[in-house]
Amino acid sequence: MEIRRGKIKKYVSRTILYILVILIVVWTLAPFTWLFISGLFPYKELISDRTTSWFPKNPTLKNFQVMFDINSRVGQRFIYALRNSFVISGTVTIICLIFGTLAAYALARLKFPFKNNIVMSLISIRMIPTVALVIPFFVIIRTLDYYLIQVNSNFHFYDTKINLIILYVTFILGFVIWIMRGFFLTIPTELEEAARIDGCTRTQALIKVVLPLSAPGLVATGIFAFLLAWDEFILAMVFTKTTNSITIPVYIAALGSQYIHAFDQIAASGFVASLPPIILALGFQKFLIKGLTTGSTKG
Repeated sequence: MEIRRGKIKKYVSRTILYILVILIVVWTLAPFTWLFISGLFPYKELISDRTTSWFPKNPTLKNFQVMFDINSRVGQRFIYALRNSFVISGTVTIICLIFGTLAAYALARLKFPFKNNIVMSLISIRMIPTVALVIPFFVIIRTLDYYLIQVNSNFHFYDTKINLIILYVTFILGFVIWIMRGFFLTIPTELEEAARIDGCTRTQALIKVVLPLSAPGLVATGIFAFLLAWDEFILAMVFTKTTNSITIPVYIAALGSQYIHAFDQIAASGFVASLPPIILALGFQKFLIKGLTTGSTKG
């Protein structure tokens, strides 16, 4: 009897677990799936039947095709925005990983005054809302542009990729330092000491011992940094205005402006814009999971 009760209890617990997993998967994939389905709607059908029909009566790939048509204005703007997002996000990720790794290693291994205060300040900076710093940054950049124009009329800082890269690094670097410090703290110092005894300098020990062991953490942190830069909207909206530096979030927002309501293109472009982060996460899933579980023990 007890064995039967145990089997029934085990069966019920597994059933509940599977139901919860299915609900989480549906909750996670539902917006992504709805974007794709909405992108298949013709514009008139999407407007007229969006509350009565879940699937298009006359599905079309035109909304996806027009985004990659270099001969159309919509396609050109989308390709420019996609390219800018890749360049900006990739550059920000590389810069943050290089400088963030060095700073995190120093905070994890070296002894110097106010080290703990620096760590706490990095966490505190992340608590400041981005919107609270938009106006100060805007004043600084416009003032800098004024003096640059005095030197050369072709020099300007506003509405450039470099502008966004510097701003993004300012906000993301502290996060990278804080996360990577947690990974370095999980690596035993005895390994570095053994390398130092064998004749390695501290820099060589970092490159040959610490970084290979913290590879999952580097990948996980790099993915998070890329996603933060890829999804950022407020700074990109305020500090860009042309195709020279406009990013994907700003492009999608422009499709739903006061005078344009291209819901079909919004859905299609939103679906395509969400693919790179998803592909990146799936491609490095092994490192991402290992990095998250490793870095969660200390910090």
